[in-house]
Amino acid sequence: MLRRRRHDPVDIEAVRSAVKRIVESDRFDGWLTETPDHVLVQMSAPLEMLGFHHFLTPPQDRLLVRAARVVWDAVAGLLDDCPDDLAAAFAALGASLADRAPEPDPATAGGQR
Repeated sequence: MLRRRRHDPVDIEAVRSAVKRIVESDRFDGWLTETPDHVLVQMSAPLEMLGFHHFLTPPQDRLLVRAARVVWDAVAGLLDDCPDDLAAAFAALGASLADRAPEPDPATAGGQR
C-alpha cells in the first residue's frame, strides 16, 4: 500500500519566490548549457514539472510545493557541480521548503477580530 507523505506546512510565499527566481531567471538558458550532463539528467524532468506548476492557472500551491520538493530532492547533492548562481538559487529553494508557514494570528483566526 502506498502512503502519501505528509509535510509540515511551508511558507508558500517563500517557495513561490524561490521558484520564480529559478524558473523566470534570465540565466535559465545559460544554466542549461553550463550545467554538466550528469546534473542535467537528474534535474531536467523535475525542473520541467516545477516550471509547469509555477505557470499553472489557477495556482495550485500544494502541487507547486510538491514539485519544488522533487526538484530539491534531485539536486540537493549536486550543488557543487552546478554553476554558482544556479546552486545559490537551488539552495534558496531548499531553504524555502524548510521555512515553516507563519502561525495564524489567534485574534483573526476563523475571520474573528
